[in-house]
Amino acid sequence: MKRAFRGAPGRSGLFLFLAFAAWTGNALYALGAPGGWLKEYSPALVATAMIAFVILHGRRRYGGEALWRFTLIVFVIAWVFETVSVLTGFPFGRYHYTEVMAPFLWHVPVFVLPAYFLMAYLSWSLATLLLGRRGARPDRVGLFAVPLLAAGAMVTWDLSMDILRSTVEQRWVWIDGGPHFGVPVSNYLGWFGVTWLMFQSFAVYLRRRTPEGWPAEPEGRAFWLSVPLAYAAFAGEYLLNPFTGTAVGLVAQVNGGDVAVDALFSGAATVCLLTMVPLALGGIWAACRPRGVPVERPVSPGRRQAS
Repeated sequence: MKRAFRGAPGRSGLFLFLAFAAWTGNALYALGAPGGWLKEYSPALVATAMIAFVILHGRRRYGGEALWRFTLIVFVIAWVFETVSVLTGFPFGRYHYTEVMAPFLWHVPVFVLPAYFLMAYLSWSLATLLLGRRGARPDRVGLFAVPLLAAGAMVTWDLSMDILRSTVEQRWVWIDGGPHFGVPVSNYLGWFGVTWLMFQSFAVYLRRRTPEGWPAEPEGRAFWLSVPLAYAAFAGEYLLNPFTGTAVGLVAQVNGGDVAVDALFSGAATVCLLTMVPLALGGIWAACRPRGVPVERPVSPGRRQAS
């Protein structure tokens, strides 16, 4: 028997509030001066809001056991492939993390794993929304289509994020550089493959799991609208960066040469505008459109005569 969800209006409002809090934290991060207190403390607001959002949203949609399985899948696969890539260069490319990312679990920063988890859940949820697969158990199409689209949503985030974190902030260093603002193409191909493996593993688990005891499909527009809003929260930082004036006169190392940070900010914002923003807008449209409205199909003249 599926469990009914009580208190839906208040809980759905909480999801929107947490998405807004994540937006606020990222906006404050963009506005903060390098080394200033906003840059230091605003990530705590983002992390708190995102963790609360994903735990509450995930438990509501899938239940605690499935969310725990998702967490385990993401953590294990992320740690294994991050470690292998740091040691061998496969599948992301040759790179290493800097001490900015301490503490480490062997070669992988501890905080990288929750970052994978949070964005993976948002990307997965956005993919299910865009494809109209809101139920907890994927159908035959969703079993393969949702993991592919979710992996694409993860890559679109990384296209903007990696530009800033690896060059401006030097959280990790690409040893051989690359054509995308110093990032190699192999990174994005690797991201797609690794995150697809996460999502496909979770989809297979959901497909095989017995539906007994699953929560009922969440109702209410706010529950679903919060997904693209939370996914796009990081876009707030990327889009605001060029207008903050915090990078005037600063340069960063890209492919062995100096590049103005303002140019990197503009590049990341442009990429975000062309990738994350359209996906988020599509999710907003999918969340707001009416569901279950029958579509009247035109009847051909031949059928009219036959009837």
